[in-house]
Amino acid sequence: MLQTTRSICLVMSGLLLMGPSIARSAEMYKLEEPVDDVRIFGVGTRVEITGKLLTAPKAEPLSQTVSAALSYRERRLLGPGADAESFRAVREYETAQADINVGGNKTAIKLPDAMKLIVAQGQTDGVELYPIAGLLTANELDLIRSPADSLALMALLPAKEVAIGDEWKVPGWAFQMLTALDAVIKGELTCKLESVEKGIARIKMNGKLEGAAVGSTTEVTVSGFYSYHLEGKYISDTDFVQHETRAVGPVSPGLEIKAHIRLLRQPSKVPGRLGDQKIIETAGKEPDEVAKFIRFESPWNIGLQHGRHWHLFKVDDTVAVFRLLDQGNFVAQCDMASIAPAKPGEHLPEQTFLSDIRRSLGKGDVVPSSDRKFIFKVMAEGLVGERAMTWVFYLVADPSGRQASLMFSVDTDLVATMGKHDRELVDSLKFGPAPPPRAAGR
Repeated sequence: MLQTTRSICLVMSGLLLMGPSIARSAEMYKLEEPVDDVRIFGVGTRVEITGKLLTAPKAEPLSQTVSAALSYRERRLLGPGADAESFRAVREYETAQADINVGGNKTAIKLPDAMKLIVAQGQTDGVELYPIAGLLTANELDLIRSPADSLALMALLPAKEVAIGDEWKVPGWAFQMLTALDAVIKGELTCKLESVEKGIARIKMNGKLEGAAVGSTTEVTVSGFYSYHLEGKYISDTDFVQHETRAVGPVSPGLEIKAHIRLLRQPSKVPGRLGDQKIIETAGKEPDEVAKFIRFESPWNIGLQHGRHWHLFKVDDTVAVFRLLDQGNFVAQCDMASIAPAKPGEHLPEQTFLSDIRRSLGKGDVVPSSDRKFIFKVMAEGLVGERAMTWVFYLVADPSGRQASLMFSVDTDLVATMGKHDRELVDSLKFGPAPPPRAAGR
């Protein structure tokens, strides 16, 4: 009996000694960012990308490095929908620039001052970014689109209270938004509350996704951590690594890359232009579709704008090639080229245009234009091997005499899918002054 009493006392003494430790480990934490938070945050991001780029399935890989710096003020807004669409913000960029080296070819990109007020809208396939005024180019959009976007990180927080050591599965749409994949076949991202020290909760994450990006099969793995400020109720930083393997696709090269992202975030003492209520109200409204279009400027000073279903495939001194995707599937190609200018008010004769096409075609038609451009359209059908193809040719001339040709190539059974997307490019053409002739030998 005495031995039993002593055993009970020892056990009770041990429990008393462990009590505070048990209490601490069982403490529950609510990790959330309020939807109606009107604070303005300062965000700084460094992106370092290394790896290989493959232009064709059997081509020699090219080395690729990217070093980018982004800094902006951000204020959260109410989103128009549920899940990914509930995440919305307006940003004022202070810095957005990148140095890119592909196979020894170096380029630098910088966001123009006129494009630094940006709306960020959560979508399942990534954070959609568009300016409050003006249109971005494809390169400018790629510059400010980063893995582990500050808006997407908020979606990783748990839906209920957690204790140290607890794990949770991130919703599939949130993982997809974080990695900006168009479609997901399978995947899972797990977060774990590893520690809480000095008011900062540290969350570890690991995950893998298989899916598609811009029509290419893609495999992504992510790892790293993010920190949550308990008193301030906000994600304060992240150290995030994304490995991506992407096959050569209809609009993008193959990739084998590692992206390392470091992000710091804290309440901003200076509101900048985000202190202007008119800007907040404008950013909170649903934009018209044109606000999300992409601006293209050719080397020969002919520009256009297009929806994000069109993708610039390549451009050189003579031709620009665009490809149209529908839900990740290739639909059509557009080849746009400049034609030597005619006299003001004139254009290349229709019969000359037909003979230049070098095909047996029916008669073309002059189609109406709302901005005094001359537009001549020709359609043809034929076989390429056993494929039934349709070609749509346009001659477009400006009153100044500047002119361009556009050729759309599409499988005949996809003509209906292409719909009016050809006219989207044709109608938006803008002609600037002809560039000066190139010097001989250049």
